[in-house]
Amino acid sequence: MIRLSIGRKLALSSAVTALFAGGAVFNQWSSNTEIHAANETVAREATILRGISQAQLAVSRIQIGQKTVELAPSAAAADAAVTAALDQAKAVAAGLARPITIAIKPDVLRDSVRNVHDLAEAVQRYARIARADLYGRPVDAAAAAAARGTIDALAAKAETTIGESVGNANRFTQEAMDRASDRIAAATRLGLVAGAAMLLSLLGAAIALVLNIRRPIARLVAVLERMAAGEIDAEIAESRRGDEIGALGRAVASIKAMVAQKAAEDAERRQIADAAASAARRHAMMELADGFETAIGSIVGAVSASATGLQVTAQSMTATATQTAAQSTSVAAAAEEAATNVGTVAVAAEELGTSIAEIARQVSGSASLAQRAVVEANQTTHYVQALDRTSAKIGDMVGLISTIASQTNLLALNATIEAARAGDAGRGFAVVAAEVKELANQTARATDEIARQIGEVQGVTSQTVGAIGAITGLIREIDTVAASIASAVEQQGAATQEIVRNVSQASLGTSAVTGTITGVAQASETTGEAAVHVLASASALSRQSEHLSAEVHRFLATVRAA
Repeated sequence: MIRLSIGRKLALSSAVTALFAGGAVFNQWSSNTEIHAANETVAREATILRGISQAQLAVSRIQIGQKTVELAPSAAAADAAVTAALDQAKAVAAGLARPITIAIKPDVLRDSVRNVHDLAEAVQRYARIARADLYGRPVDAAAAAAARGTIDALAAKAETTIGESVGNANRFTQEAMDRASDRIAAATRLGLVAGAAMLLSLLGAAIALVLNIRRPIARLVAVLERMAAGEIDAEIAESRRGDEIGALGRAVASIKAMVAQKAAEDAERRQIADAAASAARRHAMMELADGFETAIGSIVGAVSASATGLQVTAQSMTATATQTAAQSTSVAAAAEEAATNVGTVAVAAEELGTSIAEIARQVSGSASLAQRAVVEANQTTHYVQALDRTSAKIGDMVGLISTIASQTNLLALNATIEAARAGDAGRGFAVVAAEVKELANQTARATDEIARQIGEVQGVTSQTVGAIGAITGLIREIDTVAASIASAVEQQGAATQEIVRNVSQASLGTSAVTGTITGVAQASETTGEAAVHVLASASALSRQSEHLSAEVHRFLATVRAA
């Protein structure tokens, strides 16, 4: 049955139904034919019965005419009664003319017409014989009695033929009615059988349509709904059928294969797109990290180099201050020796001159170092300020990335809402929107971490700027002390010349030298302390540079990991 096409199934069902309907129509037609024949028979016999009834009435009226003749007071009355009897005979002949032509047994009707006619003529003869006295003749009683007997015999014969005709008509009518009733009963039974058969045929066709068409189509619709819901491994048993349902099942199977292929292609495209987006994001972050490392690395390197140079300068200043203090001690000893031994004043003065010259050179070197330290500190300040500006720019870039991530999150949220409005058709797009939203959240968290790291870098940069400012102040103090030392050295030189020129003033000169050397010693101590502060500041700057470098590397590692 499943190998037949739907058209053939419908044609077969229609043919069976048409067969039963044709049988019912034929049964109704044949029943109508027989009922029509029975109705014609009844109509025919009714026509015959009307003629026979007229004949019966005519016989009665002729017999009444006989009595009228017997009681007629005159010949005219007798003639009128006879004329009426003859008219009745003629009326019977006219009334039975049509029934004679349609009757099954017309001879009986003809006999009835003839008997009525004979009866009317017998009444006419009876009037001439039995009532001859009305015409002026004598009455023959025997002839009158014989004429009366003839009338009675003819009346009886007419009634017999008429009764036979009535019996035949009634019998034929009843037979026709019985045949019609039987045919109606048979037609009713056949109609019920045909109707039941037609109903069963239609019911069977409906059940067959439900089992062979509606249910398979419903199963195919269910398969399509499951495919629309994402289930692409549903079995399609209808594809093995040989009818249109099988063709539809094979079409659904083709759609299933196309959906599976499309789903695989979409999954592959989404995977490729996600990988490309992740690679692009990672590449952009790597480029950002590389650019940041390039910009910050040079600045940190410059700061570290400046801190190292400042440490070297501070160590040199410390050594110079130590040497100056030692030389001041030597000068003080020489001054004391000059006080005790004026003879050696000149020598001591020359040695003092030499020492003062060396002190002047050292002080000049210290001043140069202090000035270079100021320049290096200023350069370091510029580098740190550049680092701060770069960090601010990076913060702006991070803010832009955070804004983009927020916008992406909003777009993903809008996409999720639109996918929810689309229902099942947008379920795959909702998954992609959720993944984009998660990536946007991850980017936002990464940018927050980057902003925090940049904040720490900016804090360290601010501390570095403060330390460099302190170092710069200390170096300026060193420069001031160096200027004081230079002035003192110039005074020592003048004193030495004065000692050389005037030995007599050796004691005064020695005192002046002693006082001056004491100032030099104090200045050397101050220079040493300033150098210690410079060294501490340089060490702090170096540690801050190392911390800044570590923070930069950790920040870059976080960026690259994100």
